[in-house]
Amino acid sequence: MKILTVDIGNTHTKTAIFEDNKLLSNCIVHSIDEFAKYVCQNKPQVACICSVGADVFQHLELLKSDSITTFHLTHQLHLPFQIDYSTPHTLGMDRVAAVAGALHFFPNKSCLIIDAGTCITYDFIENGITYRGGAIAPGLEMRLQAMHQFTQKLPKPDLHWPENFEGKSTNTSLLSGACIGILDEIDGKIDRYKSRYGDVKVLICGGNAELLSKHTKNNIFAEPLLVLFGLNKIAQFHVNKS
Repeated sequence: MKILTVDIGNTHTKTAIFEDNKLLSNCIVHSIDEFAKYVCQNKPQVACICSVGADVFQHLELLKSDSITTFHLTHQLHLPFQIDYSTPHTLGMDRVAAVAGALHFFPNKSCLIIDAGTCITYDFIENGITYRGGAIAPGLEMRLQAMHQFTQKLPKPDLHWPENFEGKSTNTSLLSGACIGILDEIDGKIDRYKSRYGDVKVLICGGNAELLSKHTKNNIFAEPLLVLFGLNKIAQFHVNKS
């Protein structure tokens, strides 16, 4: 059975085709026409879709017209784990899907999932059973942009990793503050979770995942398609229930 997974983000839409747990293909689509072409080429029987705020109506209607069994990831959809969160209706569905993706790679394990995108999010699931929440902080670009926008004279340097944690110019000081600061934050979060829960698997995804995973002192599993793997796991959960 082919399963289509769709992650609609703020800037583009990621899609993938799975057969059971095997990833067959993936791509980024920039329009509903490109999405329709990808669906037509792959002919999935099942789809699982999530969005961080963009309208999904056209995508859902297209899948419905092709008689594809579709699961739209919202806070009302049943999941293969429990949610311990005070406001589940406000929880980003990409965060939920990333947690499910962690369980694809590390079933029955406690996992900390770091999504290093526009914002950096931290999400924790205990023993593969209960999602405990996490944290949201500004991402790398947002930190640099904020320091430029909310001051009179600070520039906005191009993002690259500083050669030294001690900045020797305004630009390198800004880069050190953003890059080394977020690295210390990541390592600190990991230490906190390991101190409380013991053995914790750490995964990272998002646009800055590769950059950050190279420099952390901790062993981190980097998977750019983590959300898509999670959507596949959620789809399989519902297919197996029926």
